[in-house]
Amino acid sequence: MSQSANYLDTQSIFDLIGQHADLSLIFQNISEWLESQIPDSMVSIMLFSEEKQTLNLVSGAKHFSPSYQALLSDLKIGQHVGACGAAAFQRQLVICDNLQTDPNWQLFSEYVKQENIHACWSTPIVNALGKLYGTFGTYYRSNKRPTSTHIQLIRHAASLIALSMDLYVERQQRLTLNDKYRSFFTYHPDAIFEHNLEGVIVDANLASETVTKFKPFECIGTHYQSFLSDEFKSVTETAFQQAMAGNSQHLEIQGRNALDESYWLDLTYLPIKQNDQVVGVFGIVRDITERRNSEDTLRLLKRSVDANPHGIILTDASELKIEYVNPAFEKITGYRKEEVLGKNCRILQGPDTDPKSIEEIREALANQVEIQTTIKNYRKNGQEFWNKLILGPVFNDQNICKHFIGIQQDITQQLADSEYIARQQTHDSLTGLINHLHFEKRLEDAFSKSLNQYEPVVLYIELDGFNPLNHSLGYILGDQVLVAVADRLRHLIQDEELISHFSADEFGILLKNNNDLEHVVMLAEQIIKSLSAPFDIDGRKVHISASVGIANNSDQIEKSSQLLHYAIHAVNEAKKQGGNTWHWYEINAVHTPKVDYVLMRHELMVALEQEQFKVVYQPLVDAHSGELKSVEALIRWQHPQKGFISPAEFIPFAEETGQIVAIGQWVLQQACQDIVAWNQENHSNLRVAVNLSPLQFKRVGFLDELNETLKKTQLAPDLLKIEVTEGMLIEGADRSLDILKAVRNLGIKVSVDDFGTGYSSLSYLRTLPADEIKLDRSFIEDLPDNKQDCAIIAAIIVMAQTLGLEVVAEGIETIDQAEFLQAHGCNYFQGFYFAKPAALSELKLNYNWPQ
Repeated sequence: MSQSANYLDTQSIFDLIGQHADLSLIFQNISEWLESQIPDSMVSIMLFSEEKQTLNLVSGAKHFSPSYQALLSDLKIGQHVGACGAAAFQRQLVICDNLQTDPNWQLFSEYVKQENIHACWSTPIVNALGKLYGTFGTYYRSNKRPTSTHIQLIRHAASLIALSMDLYVERQQRLTLNDKYRSFFTYHPDAIFEHNLEGVIVDANLASETVTKFKPFECIGTHYQSFLSDEFKSVTETAFQQAMAGNSQHLEIQGRNALDESYWLDLTYLPIKQNDQVVGVFGIVRDITERRNSEDTLRLLKRSVDANPHGIILTDASELKIEYVNPAFEKITGYRKEEVLGKNCRILQGPDTDPKSIEEIREALANQVEIQTTIKNYRKNGQEFWNKLILGPVFNDQNICKHFIGIQQDITQQLADSEYIARQQTHDSLTGLINHLHFEKRLEDAFSKSLNQYEPVVLYIELDGFNPLNHSLGYILGDQVLVAVADRLRHLIQDEELISHFSADEFGILLKNNNDLEHVVMLAEQIIKSLSAPFDIDGRKVHISASVGIANNSDQIEKSSQLLHYAIHAVNEAKKQGGNTWHWYEINAVHTPKVDYVLMRHELMVALEQEQFKVVYQPLVDAHSGELKSVEALIRWQHPQKGFISPAEFIPFAEETGQIVAIGQWVLQQACQDIVAWNQENHSNLRVAVNLSPLQFKRVGFLDELNETLKKTQLAPDLLKIEVTEGMLIEGADRSLDILKAVRNLGIKVSVDDFGTGYSSLSYLRTLPADEIKLDRSFIEDLPDNKQDCAIIAAIIVMAQTLGLEVVAEGIETIDQAEFLQAHGCNYFQGFYFAKPAALSELKLNYNWPQ
């Protein structure tokens, strides 16, 4: 039979396609036709899922056993995934004439034997636009290569499948579009009328009855002019003509309903086009009678509110976002309406706004009750003003609070001479201590009056790590901590008028007449000791520490502000030493930075651009079998001029500058690529662990970047493990745990590095969303001689494994350490005893395995 004759045999298939026959019937006919043309062939058709990147068998299942059919379910496409998976991946014909030796079939060798199949030819089903629909394959019970005629037949069959799929997709799209249009037209809440070019209504939706009081069928066949008041017919006719010219129109008019009542309509005309020709006009109608009737009343009400001499502010009830302010509000606060709309009214609060007043307002808002209070607010320019505020809820018809209204009266002038205002100007409202402005005035007075034998001394105190503590406790409890700190300072300093609360976690102390510098040091140490004792805040034990900077007068100081500046500089030096200490400023000291920050930042950037970094890997071995299970990725920097630079030198600096984010992402990307290549080459499932920096871990978009890396590198999520330190989890614990849960939801393993060195290791171990913990090397190095370390390690292993966590011991350098850990149930080992970090291709495991 000639090739042309063969193609003529497909006329019946074309008829089926043209008749929109069911796809399964079309597939069956195409398969039977091809099997008749190629003797001994077994035809299969697989459809492609773009989302999953998989193939599924839809025709030809009769040729295969259930187990082989299961194999072809959600088959991931790939370079060497049989014939069909490879054909879909490569988008070209794949011929496998001997499945026993073909590299594409190595993973399926057992199935090949079971199914007694020896050859398979597969071509992708691709339409004219390049869209991949699936694959068309033929199987054979003996080794077989196709002739050119066979290939033409297969491709012709695939083109028939593509054609049927194209027509099926187009038909489904048309049906969907038509259904959407009818749903939109029928169920739209506004009345919709379809007019022909003469203005006669040919269709109306359900909502038309609500607006016009006419049944939809009563409207059909009626001209739109019959629904209008006489004075609006002309303007409506003009709008209709514009719509017929292809221009949408919008207007408000009066109409007459079925009850002969006059009502206001919001009318929109839209042209209906087919093939760029206007064939009709849609009229979309909404009843706006109530709105128009209320507009006059609303305008009168607005004029009244705008003319009110008191500031008026209206917010929504859910988020307290400002929706309206009157001109008096703008005059009082200095803010223009455009600057505050959509913002929270907290913009008027400032550093000295009384927390008690704020709390009273919060309670009134929560309880939806009216409140009258006086509160210190701030104008746009920072100027303080006293606000007599009346705040009340606004309820709707269902008695639901939808808004709050505030009436403001500026009473600053009335209170200007009162004792309350005077104190607020010189004292901090939270702690009761003098504020920084008054402190600087007292310091200036002491400085100008000082004699040689009595020199003023300034102690500047800053709480260590108060910001994360404040975030964790909440600002209300954080304020209570500051009040408690102020009380302890009062007990140490006789004259509380010499103690100042500067801002947030900073305090100042002025010693006016002090010539005993040893007493100053003793006082600084007393402050550090006193603030180190735990605070009882609302039933909770809170631990903090403080750094103290000291500066005393000298001939080189010309004004009091220098003395304060030096004390602040000194406290920064104390913090660099780790905090919880004091530092005395030395005017003649030479401070030389250990690192050329500008050069180091530049060299790190160049190192990334020029690929000076490389990743090496240290193995993790099974503690019982000695088999290689995973590797840890470690970064190395080979500088072209300076040679090897230790991570201990550049990683902390990169953390400080933020460059660690880009470096960490590079390591993650490189490690994933390396492991994918290794596993493909070695037919293995080796895992890789990657360390994350705190900046990278808590960066917005980290999870998206992590997911994108997996997609780009094609690394299976369960082969990736991220390592985070215990300290990273403790700081901002709630958000850290949320991130870890999301990471595990992706299928990625989580390991806690340096476990046992944090603040509360065992207390939160039971809630930690992790898969394993890594024992810090400090516990390992003295095993098994140090009995205390032995006891700690044994306890941690038992507790971790009870909670379903695996345990890794790192830093193992001796057989004795390995044997002890193996005896106590440790899961995995890592250390120089087993292997040093190296490139993947150079990894060597060379050790005596503990028996």
